Amino acid sequence: MMASARGRGIWRRLRRSGAFRSAAASVVTAAVALLAACELTEVTIAESDDVVISETQLTINLHDDGGTSLAVYSYLHRTLSAARADEVEGAMVRVSGESGATVQLEAADSGGVCLYRPEPEDDNDDDPFREIGSCYRARVSPSPFSPGEVLELEVLLPEGGTLTGASRIPSAFDFIGLTHEDGYCRLEPDTNYRFNWTEAAGTWSYLSDAWIEGLPQALAGRDVEAPDSLYLTGFAIGQDDTDVLFPGEYGLFDLGEGADTDLLRILDDGLPGGAWARVGFAATDRNWVNWARGGNFNPSGIIRIPSVFGDGTGFFGTATQRVLHVRAGAGGDGMPPLCGPAEPPES
Repeated sequence: MMASARGRGIWRRLRRSGAFRSAAASVVTAAVALLAACELTEVTIAESDDVVISETQLTINLHDDGGTSLAVYSYLHRTLSAARADEVEGAMVRVSGESGATVQLEAADSGGVCLYRPEPEDDNDDDPFREIGSCYRARVSPSPFSPGEVLELEVLLPEGGTLTGASRIPSAFDFIGLTHEDGYCRLEPDTNYRFNWTEAAGTWSYLSDAWIEGLPQALAGRDVEAPDSLYLTGFAIGQDDTDVLFPGEYGLFDLGEGADTDLLRILDDGLPGGAWARVGFAATDRNWVNWARGGNFNPSGIIRIPSVFGDGTGFFGTATQRVLHVRAGAGGDGMPPLCGPAEPPES
């Protein structure tokens, strides 16, 4: 297609002006001689196949008491969802481990559950570009699988096809130098804190996301508009990149309505007093990194690399995760302990 477009462009330039006909006569004669030795080939554009895409994420949550819990989501949809507006219902989705344990996922409401389902801009059900699909999930506590274990995914489609994938769960990790109580810790107002953790073997990327609440109240006297809830995210490529500055090194995923650039500058200096956040730290495997990408985050190039094969495509990614609750405020009764020394401001 690229070569054809360029050829048409050259052809237009040669024909665009009658004043050039005499000067171009020798060029045309030479072109005819060259074309006589060439055979034009008719190009047919093949129609795209309508196949199922399976996007599955499995996370082992690591708890402070040494326990674990499992959360796994699988989003099944089609490459031609606009042409076939039917969900992939009636599939059987299960994950099996080296230990012999098996978890079968159950059908669930897609809205807000499957992690990769894009939300429509409005409630127009007739929008042909509204992506739809079927969501399957399972939550198990304690987790029947362990960090470092190799897992296999199997998806049996209602029409009889099969999709499979495999992943080794990244190893467990622990925070370094962090003080907390039951997963809660405190920051002094308007300060940053650098979280550090041990390496998780088998990790390709550490992803951290934070939901910040209470900003309108915390910034009430600063003449800054802020959303009720703000989502920030940060990531580090490589197994040995084991620290992140919160919230200074996190990116704003969605400012929401009413927020302005002043909020960015405030968060660069730290979490405002009175605000609080739920912060997750996940060590993700190769499959997760190769599929989940956006913006300039392209560790494997601009093309997503699948890890699910068979009668369709997709990815099967695994992760281990720890979650903290962070509050900004002065110490006192009812407040959790200080997370640790604040990061010195840049000079």
